[in-house]
Amino acid sequence: MGNALQTLLLAFLELFPRGGLSSALSRTLSLTMLGFQTFRELLQPEVEDRHIWRLSSNGQYSTKSAYDGFFLGSTLFGPWERIWKSWAPSKCRFFMWLVAHNRCWTADRLARRRLPHPEYCPLCDQEEETIDHLLVHCVFAREFWFILLRQVGLLILSPQPTELSFHAWWEKASSSTADGLIRQGLNSVIILGAWTIWNHRNGCVFDGAAPSLAGALILASEERRLWSMAGARGLSFLTALLPGS
Repeated sequence: MGNALQTLLLAFLELFPRGGLSSALSRTLSLTMLGFQTFRELLQPEVEDRHIWRLSSNGQYSTKSAYDGFFLGSTLFGPWERIWKSWAPSKCRFFMWLVAHNRCWTADRLARRRLPHPEYCPLCDQEEETIDHLLVHCVFAREFWFILLRQVGLLILSPQPTELSFHAWWEKASSSTADGLIRQGLNSVIILGAWTIWNHRNGCVFDGAAPSLAGALILASEERRLWSMAGARGLSFLTALLPGS
């Protein structure tokens, strides 16, 4: 088909004397013929055609390279490993995913949608409630983390008054521990603590309960025991390191 089209173009040019075609059209036809000539030279009829899979280095198709292709151009979700690889019930890990995406129905989010909301944080009654305030900056939360982490021998990692971002604090605390069971245990403790604070907050908002640090810590201790029994090896390891265990 390429040879036939090239012959047709040559015949078409011969119908016009030199200068009979506009320079632009003549140049276009000449370039088209050159392209056909180049394409014909690139073809190698004696060489068998083969498929080349561009998503793998060796040109061969694999299901892994096809799966990886779905994520080309995607952005990395920073805390994914701390959330999805840590031992915790699925509902708690999903809650942490909502926290990371700021999708929890705290007062600031309710206010943006003009929905009824508490004016101040239900736990400290001092500042506007955001998810970061609730989980790490609130004075109630800071005291809760201080005691909870002291119970597992990780007091030094408790959030400071300067901490404003829950996930920034979690990342810093997790990276400060050696990889292995201690880090696994810490991540489980932080998920457990955040889940406990959230549930305690909901009790204050929806059931009219008064904030109780002692009550929240009792609930966290019971949950920690149940999680350890259910297979949270990191939590069991932290408990075993404590004096008198």
